Amino acid sequence: MLLIIDGNNVAWAGFHALRKPMGADTPEKKARAALLGLTQSVMGLAVRAGEPPEGGGRRAGQASMFDQPEHRLTRLVVAFDEGRPLRRRGIFPAYQTGREGDTAFAENEGFVRDAIARFSELASLAPMTILRGENTEADDLIAAAALQASEREVRIASTDKDFLQLVGERITVYATVKKLVIDAVNFTSVVCPRDANGESVVFPRERYLDYRVASGDASDDLPGIPGVGTLTAARLLAEAPLDAYLDAPERATAVLGRKNGRLDAALATGAAGATVQRNRQLMDLRLAAGHYSDLEPYARPGSWNEAAFRELVREMRITGMEIETTVATMARLAAAR
Repeated sequence: MLLIIDGNNVAWAGFHALRKPMGADTPEKKARAALLGLTQSVMGLAVRAGEPPEGGGRRAGQASMFDQPEHRLTRLVVAFDEGRPLRRRGIFPAYQTGREGDTAFAENEGFVRDAIARFSELASLAPMTILRGENTEADDLIAAAALQASEREVRIASTDKDFLQLVGERITVYATVKKLVIDAVNFTSVVCPRDANGESVVFPRERYLDYRVASGDASDDLPGIPGVGTLTAARLLAEAPLDAYLDAPERATAVLGRKNGRLDAALATGAAGATVQRNRQLMDLRLAAGHYSDLEPYARPGSWNEAAFRELVREMRITGMEIETTVATMARLAAAR
């Protein structure tokens, strides 16, 4: 199995998870929290082969599945953003600009960036590949790596909901905060939104991209169709593909059972169609992966050097990581190459 880790995603999550417990209120302590958070997260995911910790998020049979030889972790990739998402900002200038104005992001980005650089030193001594490119989003590199992989199974570790559009028989997503593996079996029960009565509004998995397109993504400062939130998007897509409503706007009222003034106006004026076209360009990871048919220029493969790895772990004072278990995992990965 190939495990692909969304590096920036786990780096920020690890930093925030350790910052308060470590009392990281000085630059030195913040730098340490960022490095420990990233390193512990990546190595923990590698040791568990992208599975939840014991007792968390497993379905029946999952606990033993990765003990079987054909399911064992055979390749590890960690992808990082670098710079700014210039390609997408060429399409939509406001893309991801909100976070740059966020004081918490601005004050701590340097610590996370430095942690990524130091972690990359450690990764160069381990049997893993770093994927990174100037002004390139990790999401696109991850999608390309997953879709191009020769492995029978690919797992992406991230909280980013955009990766759910790739879920299928071969690709699964480990949601690191929920500690849950999302696959083709549990997709609708986990992903589809619930109404006020707690009932899931189920739509076909292959329409997930358009679910995101229609409802937008506030974390990326990307608005959806006016008048459409997650529940409205799910209700529309449960009945028909998104393009059906662009072609016949009156269908929306019939499906929703009520007038939606903002949506009706957006459909009538063509604003909805323009939003859909733009958001598909920005959010479609299969489309984005097409820009990276050759990942070699972005890949920095490490070479397993156990002695040097152990020494650098000691120098970096990487605590909270079981070194012998980690080394054993790295040795198995090296042998699988």
